[in-house]
Amino acid sequence: MIVMPTTYSPMTVARSFNVVEEFELSGRVLHVIYDPQTPRAAIIEADVEMFEGVPRHRVIAALDLQRKDALGKDIVAVERCWEETNVLQVEGICVEPVERDKGLATRLYEALILRCGITLISDFEQYDGGKMLWQKIARESDQISVFVLDTEQGAFWPYDGSKVIYDGGCIPEERIWSISPDQKCQGVVLVAEDKRRASQLMAATASWRN
Repeated sequence: MIVMPTTYSPMTVARSFNVVEEFELSGRVLHVIYDPQTPRAAIIEADVEMFEGVPRHRVIAALDLQRKDALGKDIVAVERCWEETNVLQVEGICVEPVERDKGLATRLYEALILRCGITLISDFEQYDGGKMLWQKIARESDQISVFVLDTEQGAFWPYDGSKVIYDGGCIPEERIWSISPDQKCQGVVLVAEDKRRASQLMAATASWRN
């Protein structure tokens, strides 16, 4: 569970995390960091601040992840969908309130997918914030492709053996999101992967089908 605000000591960052990207925002240098063992990821300020006399890195966005060997009710094994790919399910993301609407969550997703070779999968339960984030990524990212996967069918939308890229609006909302108490879409997740790799796989699949 993510608790914000939070900080990391320089020792923790050096011991547990890999710095996968550095960028500037509003005159600050920020680092995207990734802990492959837990797993977890965050965006931190590169410079340290003193918190009660102790040097710490301020965390401005954090992402909880879980490694998955199977999805849903163990019906779809991960290796059936992605071979030689590190697949992680998003369990929660939090951005400091004063840092929101700056594209940091999207930046965090892109860094993990493009620089760490990770395929990210949404949680089975989506609140409004998570839903809007996935729609924003699908609509605006030029580096990530988003797909809709029904884990109970073991198939991607439109469930005919092909894969259609979700653009944030091309698939009926009622086929993706469950609204309590309706649970008919409980087994549906969104999948984000490197657009270049996705294009190659889709081309190879189309060629094989022909």
